[in-house]
Amino acid sequence: MVMTVDHLVVGAADLDTGIRWVEERTGAAPVFGGVHAGVGTCNALLGLGEPYLEVLAVDPEQSGVSSPIREQVAGLHTPALITVAVAKSDLTDPIPMTRVRPDGVRLEWALEFTDTPLFFIDWKDTARPADLPDGGRLTSLVITTPDPARLSGLTGAEVRQGEWKVEATINGVRL
Repeated sequence: MVMTVDHLVVGAADLDTGIRWVEERTGAAPVFGGVHAGVGTCNALLGLGEPYLEVLAVDPEQSGVSSPIREQVAGLHTPALITVAVAKSDLTDPIPMTRVRPDGVRLEWALEFTDTPLFFIDWKDTARPADLPDGGRLTSLVITTPDPARLSGLTGAEVRQGEWKVEATINGVRL
């Protein structure tokens, strides 16, 4: 099965801080994408050619919501590249997700989590985020994972065996 890199995820405790961190490295500012209601997070997006970059942060409007990803990004002292989403159909145990874009369009997709921060995404019939500011091009992506066989057939990244780590370079600048 052929799989592709869908998007990179930069985690930040605060969305504005995450946006500035990405802009300092790419020269382009991600734009607000929306909130993940019930998850406690919000995001901003930046185009990288076919893949895109998501800044995922705590949504202050959902202060009473707790989720593993909200707690993860809340605990970050500085923004950091935390994972990559891999496009894949036929998810094993899909978790439905939704968010409403700033223009009012509702997006629906499904996720499949792994025992590492890596996750799979199926956009189903929803269009992937488009018309994003151009942040340049993803020039290198290395995913180190304890289970590289799970990523057999992945295009757009080098996969290595080892302790979980993701390294990306955009326009020659390492995140």
